[in-house]
Amino acid sequence: MNLVQKLPIGLGLAFLMMMSSCSKEDTLQPGTVVTNESSNLREGGPVFSAYYLPSTDGPTCIGCAPKKWKLGDPARDATSSLTAYGGNPFKKWVQPLSEPSTGPGSILTVVTDAQGSGQASADMENLIKGKKYKLTFSISTTSIQEAGRASHFASHAYLSVKDNATTPYVNKYVIINLDKTNQWITKTIEFEAKDNKQSVNLLTYNLLTEANLTYTNFHVGPDAVQQIN
Repeated sequence: MNLVQKLPIGLGLAFLMMMSSCSKEDTLQPGTVVTNESSNLREGGPVFSAYYLPSTDGPTCIGCAPKKWKLGDPARDATSSLTAYGGNPFKKWVQPLSEPSTGPGSILTVVTDAQGSGQASADMENLIKGKKYKLTFSISTTSIQEAGRASHFASHAYLSVKDNATTPYVNKYVIINLDKTNQWITKTIEFEAKDNKQSVNLLTYNLLTEANLTYTNFHVGPDAVQQIN
């Protein structure tokens, strides 16, 4: 005999009415996104925002990629600390970096040589097609001691937002002149979502005359992407 059968008729009916009043909206469905990546609050409770872009925070090492990020060259690219390339105490930055305005956490380091550009990428997810968003990020170029001297600096970087199509279309891009060495440059790029998933692509470059390795750092926090309409 179940619980309802054990109850008096009146109480049994009340119990069934109470259970039927529970809405489906009170129960999380599989696949529902309820991450509160944003700390924005309204009267009456928190505003839950979708998860858009993974941050660059993660374990530090050469070859380590932040969660869901892809490295162009895992043999050289790294997740670094503010004081050392790949978090290696024997590969400290000549000048430590301050915490970027985009927040705390480790940073993504892309290494560039004379043969071409360095690169890294990640997907933004849960976007709403037709809505406008802004991506805020920090970028810097740093130097380490190599062969008894400080390494040179990267010259500029190119960040783009692409549609994830068969032939990716560049939706928006920004070119950053890395003329401020050993310090963060914070930039914002605005774009309209063409689909619910789009990619963020970072390319770094040296001067044409630069034959040595250079190091460009990239930082985004958990709230890097915000919907603006």
